[in-house]
Amino acid sequence: MNSIAVAWAVARKDLTAEWRTRELVPALAQFIVLALVIANFGFQFDSQSAPSIAPGVLWMALVFAGLVAFGRAFAAEREQASLEAMLMTPAAPAAIFAGKATAAALMLIVCEAVMLPSLALFFAVNISFGVVAAVLLATVGMALLGCLFAAMVARIRARELLLPLLTLPLWIPLVVAGGTAVQVEMGGGSNDQAMALLVDFDILFLVLTSLAARFVLED
Repeated sequence: MNSIAVAWAVARKDLTAEWRTRELVPALAQFIVLALVIANFGFQFDSQSAPSIAPGVLWMALVFAGLVAFGRAFAAEREQASLEAMLMTPAAPAAIFAGKATAAALMLIVCEAVMLPSLALFFAVNISFGVVAAVLLATVGMALLGCLFAAMVARIRARELLLPLLTLPLWIPLVVAGGTAVQVEMGGGSNDQAMALLVDFDILFLVLTSLAARFVLED
């Protein structure tokens, strides 16, 4: 079977289910806006210090929203025991995993479409194309790792505790490189090295998760 068609079919299934229930995305968008509101009143900043505070607030909200989004990536398969049926088809496990990661990443991107304008409104910072590109590149790597570990802990009772413990250490390079890129962009500069690091991390995690998806899903 065509791996791209399989991945898109799995992603479309998850997106259709989310569109019908509207359980995850509205809750994540509300959480992100509330986090930005709390940070807006919790920090003392002015027009000069805002570009140094806003990136930290952005990544803090994005990391916690990502944990919730990717933690729910295999919730339907766990509750309905449908993952086994999907693995019995001729579809490659890597294609199934790619579809799950794509759907989770797209739902998080929808929340980012709310987060970035809200960040610009509350902190009066410039949201340039470089900021958007850095966030999107980091989202790809975060989705790959987050969904891989979500699949690993899906059948474990303490999955809500184990997922952050497994995921956050490997998200650190993405957050550091993405935070550097966003901070420089908001200050009016450009950091091609940080962007290149994000691309390198995405390629590395794409290869590793594609190789590991078969063993993680089948076990």
